[in-house]
Amino acid sequence: MDHGLGCGTAPAEEGAEYDGLMSLVEGTVRAETGERVVAVSVACRLCDSDGVDEFEVWAGDCYCVGCLIAIGVWDGVDPATFPSPTRVFPWRLVPSMTPLPSLSSGDYFRCSAGSMVFQVAVAMVLGQDDAVRRISVGLKCSDHGGLHIYIDNAHVEPSE
Repeated sequence: MDHGLGCGTAPAEEGAEYDGLMSLVEGTVRAETGERVVAVSVACRLCDSDGVDEFEVWAGDCYCVGCLIAIGVWDGVDPATFPSPTRVFPWRLVPSMTPLPSLSSGDYFRCSAGSMVFQVAVAMVLGQDDAVRRISVGLKCSDHGGLHIYIDNAHVEPSE
């Protein structure tokens, strides 16, 4: 899936890591009455102290290029990835109108220029109880700056 602005071949501008990505991912989720949207940029919980905020995207998740730990968009079990432990519960993504990414381990996401490393942002729709109802995952190509939607307003449901 790629609902994005695509990549050119010119390098991304230095210091512009999340320009446009947050507004892109926030714009994909649709909150209903009583719900609210929370969007966060994602950094690896282990490597962030080393300045690592880049991910490869394959097998339906985003994996840190430093340690290969996934952020857990399919299951929501890692509260360190998301804004607050009170908003996170184990979930599973539910197929809806927009297809979900492939879970095949050989299915790497690449930008239109062929790059495989991205900054990641996640937007979540929270219900009145602060439980996550829907998520979107946006990507920004680290090499060329192109913006892409990887998961588009997917419904989540508790898995426990």
